[in-house]
Amino acid sequence: MRIGIIGGGLMGIALAYFLTEAGEQVTVLEQSAELGGLNGQLAFGEGLTVARYQHAILPRDDATRRLCARLGLENELVFGDVQTGFIHDNRIYPMTTLRDFFSFTPLSFRSRIQLGGALLQVRRRGNWESLDDVPVKSWLVKASGAETFERIWRPLLETKFDGAYETVPATYVWAWLNRMLAIRRPPRFNSSVGYLRRGHYSLIQALADDLTARGGQIQTQVRVREIIVADGRLQQVRTHSGLLEFDALVAAIATPVFARLIPGADKTYLERLSREKYLGLICPVMVLDRPLSGYWTLNLTDPNSPFSSIIETPHPEYNGYYIVYLPRYTAPDNDWMGVSDDDIREAWLSHLRQLFPQMASKDPLHFSVSRSRYVEPVYSIHDTEKAASAQTPYQGLYLANTGQVYPQLPTSEAVIVQAQRVSRLVRQQRMMPAAVLS
Repeated sequence: MRIGIIGGGLMGIALAYFLTEAGEQVTVLEQSAELGGLNGQLAFGEGLTVARYQHAILPRDDATRRLCARLGLENELVFGDVQTGFIHDNRIYPMTTLRDFFSFTPLSFRSRIQLGGALLQVRRRGNWESLDDVPVKSWLVKASGAETFERIWRPLLETKFDGAYETVPATYVWAWLNRMLAIRRPPRFNSSVGYLRRGHYSLIQALADDLTARGGQIQTQVRVREIIVADGRLQQVRTHSGLLEFDALVAAIATPVFARLIPGADKTYLERLSREKYLGLICPVMVLDRPLSGYWTLNLTDPNSPFSSIIETPHPEYNGYYIVYLPRYTAPDNDWMGVSDDDIREAWLSHLRQLFPQMASKDPLHFSVSRSRYVEPVYSIHDTEKAASAQTPYQGLYLANTGQVYPQLPTSEAVIVQAQRVSRLVRQQRMMPAAVLS
C-alpha cells in the first residue's frame, strides 16, 4: 500500500518509521528544507547545534526509551539529577526536595500544607474524567487554597494560556503535575531528567535513516496545496509541482493547518475542526559559556515577565557550554508573533538581567528566536469531544497530531505512543473490505 505522510516532525517521521517497519511503502512530504518541526535544531556554526525547543526524556518515558534502544541510541541517553524552583519577587526559591517545599516562604505554612494535600490528591487520582468539566481555577482554589492560587497558580496559568484560562479544565493541571512529579525517583525522590547526547534531533535523524534504508522516501521542500476529497474518500494530493496519488494519506500536522488543506470537505466536519484551538510559542534560546542559575527549570510568578520560565541544560556535546530557553506561550494571533527578533532579544535580555545582574556585563555567545503558531492544543470544559479523531470521514485519509493525546501533555513520549496507534489503525483499515469502510 502506498501511504503518504504530510509533515516531517516527530509524529510524521515516527509514523513513517512504524509503517515502513511493517512493510508498507511510505513517502513523507515535508514543506521545509529540514526535518524535525518542533524537534528541529539550530546551527550556530563551527558544528555547534542546539534544539529549537527544549525536550526532556523522563525516567518513565518507556516508549521513547524502547524506540531509542531499537534505533541504537540507548547508550546516548544520559540521565542526571536536576534542580527545580520558582522565581518570586525576583528571588529564587528551590523546589526540589521536601525541605524546599516546606521552606517556601512566599506561602503561609497553612497554604503549604494545603498545597501538599493537593499534590497528594493528584498522585492518587487515576480517574481524570471527573476533572474534565471542572474549571481549573475552581479546582485549584478548592484543593490548594485561595492564597496559593493568587500567588502561584494564577500567574503560572496566565503566562501559560496567554491570559485565557477561565474555561481550561482541571485535567490540564492533573496531567502537568503528574508529569512533573514523575521526574522524582525513590528512594531519595531526587529529580532526574534525561537527554540524548547528540540532542533530540538525533532521534529524528535515526528514524529517517532507518525508514529510508527500508525503502521509504522523504521529500523535503514540498508544499502541499490541497488534499482533494470526493465521494467519501481521498482522491489526490495537490502540491506546488503537481498531483500525487496514495492509497492512504496521514496528515501529521496541526488541526487548523489540516482544515485549510481540505476546502472540499463537508462543512460540518470543517466546522468541527475549526473549534480546535492552539497555543503558539515564542522561544528565544541562548548559548552561554557558564551556568546561569544551576536550575533545570525556574517558573516565574511575575505576570510582567516576557517569558514564563527559564529552562537551562548543559550542552549535551560541548563541555562548558550551557543552553538556556526562555519560552512564552501565546495565542497564535498574539501581537508578539509579529515583533522582530531584535526587539524580542532586547525585551527578554533586559528582564533576564534584572533577575541575574551578572548577565549585564556579558552578552550570550549565541541568541536565536524560534516561533511556532500551533504548538499545543487548548481544550475547554465545554468541549464534548476534545480532539478530531485520527479517522476522518473520508476513506484513506487520516489525521495525527498532539490533540489526540489528551489528557496527556504533548510530550515526545505521547507523540511516539500516538504514532504507534495511528500506524496500527492505518494498517488495520487497509485489510478491511471497502463495504465495511463505507
